Amino acid sequence: MHEEDILKHICLGGKLRDAAVKALYQGHAQPMLSFFVHQGLSADEAQDVLQESFVKVIRSAASFNASGSANAWIWQIARNCLLDCLDKRTRLAGREVAVGVAQWHALEQSVAAPVCNLGLGVDACVAAGLEAFGTAMPDRAHALTLQMDGLAIEAIGHRLGRSVAATKEYLSQCRKKIQPFIAHCLELLAS
Repeated sequence: MHEEDILKHICLGGKLRDAAVKALYQGHAQPMLSFFVHQGLSADEAQDVLQESFVKVIRSAASFNASGSANAWIWQIARNCLLDCLDKRTRLAGREVAVGVAQWHALEQSVAAPVCNLGLGVDACVAAGLEAFGTAMPDRAHALTLQMDGLAIEAIGHRLGRSVAATKEYLSQCRKKIQPFIAHCLELLAS
């Protein structure tokens, strides 16, 4: 199926749309992934940009102007998604802060200090761990708070500027990062 037909069938909906989306994926997924990786994205980032590219192609298929090449139009969307990803990465890298050895040592000591040995209950222990986590990793704590407040993954991703897949992975990593801050609270459950 030619790209022009793919875009037309996406607009028509139903089974034609399903077949067109499948053809779009089969014809473009691997070349786009290779392109994204060759442009410096990790495999995970490339998957996220691929997903974002397909979503944008599908959502904006009706705006395709048949006077141009459908293939070029599809690839322009993919390039724009790639540039957005690289721009976002640059902005995030500009906010990173170098931490010295002494600062890491102080952080390790504060995390290792068993908050629960102060006679606190489980709830207070977890609350103190969450507070320490929020101080050490405010962006990750914010993301977990959004999830604990019952916000859908899509809504969290929108607020964080991430795709759904990237948001799921980020939240998974956040849950791993918080474990040292609340692991000692498990001792209270055993007693």
